[in-house]
Amino acid sequence: MSVWLWNQQDRRFEPPTADLNSWTLTAADSWFVEDGRVRAFDRHRARFGDAASQVGMGNAITDDFWAAVVEQIPATGEWFPRVDVLEPTVGVEPVLALRLRPAPERTRELRVRVPSYPDPRTIPGRKGPDIGLLGRLVAQARADHDCSEVVLLSDEGIVIEGATTSLLWWDDEALCAPAPELGALPGVTSAMILDEARSRSIPVEFRRVLPEELVGHDVWLVNALHGIRRVREFVDAPSGTRDVSPLGEESERFIQWRLRLESARRPLRS
Repeated sequence: MSVWLWNQQDRRFEPPTADLNSWTLTAADSWFVEDGRVRAFDRHRARFGDAASQVGMGNAITDDFWAAVVEQIPATGEWFPRVDVLEPTVGVEPVLALRLRPAPERTRELRVRVPSYPDPRTIPGRKGPDIGLLGRLVAQARADHDCSEVVLLSDEGIVIEGATTSLLWWDDEALCAPAPELGALPGVTSAMILDEARSRSIPVEFRRVLPEELVGHDVWLVNALHGIRRVREFVDAPSGTRDVSPLGEESERFIQWRLRLESARRPLRS
């Protein structure tokens, strides 16, 4: 991984001269790039701009900044870059950063941990501040239960989203998503899928759902890196049991929606 800090005065990225591990991450956004092509880059830009504005850095997110970000991303290969707002120390102005990361292996399905506690995030509506916490939750679920994701629950046990994903599920011919009042992070990929469903006159419904009510449905957890993944299994923490929905072969619907999402990539460079 390579990291650069944005020099606002000279309008360029520079290598950091200090250890960034002690700096506070206050906003972030990431997207997947394959051979110079990306999905919904404008939406990622807008979401990061909104998050940066919440921490007083909105004016720093200029076209020059984004042009420099694009310039740093190789035209070939698979990459998972992330832009950050970092607060170094008290009394020092926040800075913008770019992390150029090789994309990890992508998958088509996953096992999901259902925790025994409610959503532990401190700032659930902004991507960035809780990335470290969520990463530790996923790492623990992987180590203890061979799960690659954890669902986040409201105080009443309603599913909000995944630690790194947005939740979608099918009920017959309706595509469902968590009710807006649950406060899920605005997901770029889930928004694309819901928009596509509406354009095809597919009913879209927003609901409150318990984890056990998802069993037996076609459940997707989606994000920018993996696109659409189907849930193979929910591992329930309170009871220690596993709720298994026999998936069998990938459905035609799952295959077609993944292809639609993959085909939505556009060149990062104009």
